[in-house]
Amino acid sequence: MNMFINQMLGCLIIAAGIGGVVGWLLRHVSAGRNAQLLADVTAMMHIKEQMLEKARYQLRAAASKTQPLESETVAPQTLSHSLQEELPSQEHSSSIENQLVETDRLRTRLQESEAAGGLVEWLDVQLTERDEKHRIALHEVELQLAERDRRIREFEQFHDLLMKQAEDNETIKAAYRQAIGQQSDKAA
Repeated sequence: MNMFINQMLGCLIIAAGIGGVVGWLLRHVSAGRNAQLLADVTAMMHIKEQMLEKARYQLRAAASKTQPLESETVAPQTLSHSLQEELPSQEHSSSIENQLVETDRLRTRLQESEAAGGLVEWLDVQLTERDEKHRIALHEVELQLAERDRRIREFEQFHDLLMKQAEDNETIKAAYRQAIGQQSDKAA
């Protein structure tokens, strides 16, 4: 009989210890840190997306500016050839020189625009790579959160089972006390 009571008390002590450990784990699981990390990664991705859209817009703007410049460079060259053929050279030499200067200036602007377009393309590639890295990091954080939630559910189920066992032990203990009380009453 004493052995049975000692076993029940041992089970209750073990259940209380496990309940304490489970409670401590649930209280100290770093849900806040993972949620903050997820929020940071998401915010960073939004910023990178905005930068990517801005770079794409600048690329489109640079491309739209280069098309008129290309047509402008062809037009002065054609015009300068036709003017040389039609007019005497002394009268229009200053005009032709001005057109040549303008053509050179337009070529320079065209080269600058092409260089800017290359830079925008490079930035687009860099942002795409970073975006992919951030997506991978976000996926890893989501997997960690899912694993943490699964563990919490397991601990909660285990805790509920231990609490039920403790209640059952209390019920058995009460029944045992009642039976001993009845036997001592009969003996008396």
